[in-house]
Amino acid sequence: MKKLLATTALCATCVWSVSANASGYQLNEYSITNLGRSFAGAGVVGDDYSAIAYNPAGMTLKKSGAQLSFTVAEVASEMKGQNDKQGKQTEMDFGVPLPSVYGQYQVNDKWFVGAGVYAPYGLATKYKNSSFIADKAKKSILEVIDYNVSAAYKLNSKWSFGASFVARYIYGKMTNNINGASFHPALNTTIGNSKFELDGWTYTGILGVMYEHNENTRLGLSYKPKSVQRVKGDHTVNFDPTYVSMVPMLGMLGGIYPDGKASPDLPETVLLSAYHKPFEKVAFTASARFTRWGDSFKDFDMTSSFTNTLRLKPVDYSWEDTWTISAGMEYYLNNNWTLRLGTAWDQSPTPDNQHRTHRIPDSDRIWASAGLSYRYDNMQFDLGYAHLFMKKSHIRDSVNGDYDTKYRAYSNMFGLGFQYDF
Repeated sequence: MKKLLATTALCATCVWSVSANASGYQLNEYSITNLGRSFAGAGVVGDDYSAIAYNPAGMTLKKSGAQLSFTVAEVASEMKGQNDKQGKQTEMDFGVPLPSVYGQYQVNDKWFVGAGVYAPYGLATKYKNSSFIADKAKKSILEVIDYNVSAAYKLNSKWSFGASFVARYIYGKMTNNINGASFHPALNTTIGNSKFELDGWTYTGILGVMYEHNENTRLGLSYKPKSVQRVKGDHTVNFDPTYVSMVPMLGMLGGIYPDGKASPDLPETVLLSAYHKPFEKVAFTASARFTRWGDSFKDFDMTSSFTNTLRLKPVDYSWEDTWTISAGMEYYLNNNWTLRLGTAWDQSPTPDNQHRTHRIPDSDRIWASAGLSYRYDNMQFDLGYAHLFMKKSHIRDSVNGDYDTKYRAYSNMFGLGFQYDF
């Protein structure tokens, strides 16, 4: 019985989700114009209102207006057991909607205020109930929503400064099957399931500065501190009645534990972005983002009174700090049409095959993106697309007991946006 409990709770203490669109579970997809150039120059290009989320100092590049963006991220992957002679396989292929909305108002020549709602972290893994992975990880959902209020001050023609106050909401849902093999060899099958469902609030912010050498060349730097969530909710453990009749003690263990909790850290980031327009119709953009995963995601634990009785150790991730480097190009076809291209290298925080997990089978990825905008009067329509080429990843000799597995994955993103200048 102790082995059964230990295996069940160990599965339940894994972290929530994997993002196929940025390293770890970080997202960038809250601007369609930025999507078209792989988020190069984010916050300092001045062609939409999303500077509120990337670098609030860039708000001084636009006047008053609002925008609505909608991105669908397709997550697709194939998994195969490395040591299984029968070649057990499973797969994921689903879409996740990522909407965002912004609005800002120019108070005078110096001051700008704005607000936005967007998702800076999230996405999910979803394995089928019949998957060979399901007793380690079945469904993992992470939704982080930022409610942002920002202000920017234009000191002079060269310098702008900005700051944001962010109320951050986080919701997580994590499920897995319970396999009884560790209790008795005859129970090498699914005998129940486990589900954590937690949520909570915290507060954080963004600081930004932008330097404009001239109207065609500018540089921006923004800083987001680490935020620590305190989330609470229910941990539900159910056992199949058939196996409860065989092992009556299981009936005593099943039920809803209302004291589920976790303290997930979201990492500190620094973003450096640049915009340069050397020709009348052509501009170049670039960004470098540093993310301190090593300070915020060494291990993770989701607990309840059910898991506490087993005194289990947290899941060991040992993530490392990462860099994301992106470059893009703008082509101003005429006063109405703008075309975009971009590429990026996005580094995974996973240090090695032993620390990769089924819930976050993360790997390095290369971005290739394209987009366009059509402007008519005070309205602008934006389209963006990106394909992510992901390096094949492996789970091998896992320190957390996950099955040895080979992963192949990719992601497509499709975005549509609308802007209206007041």
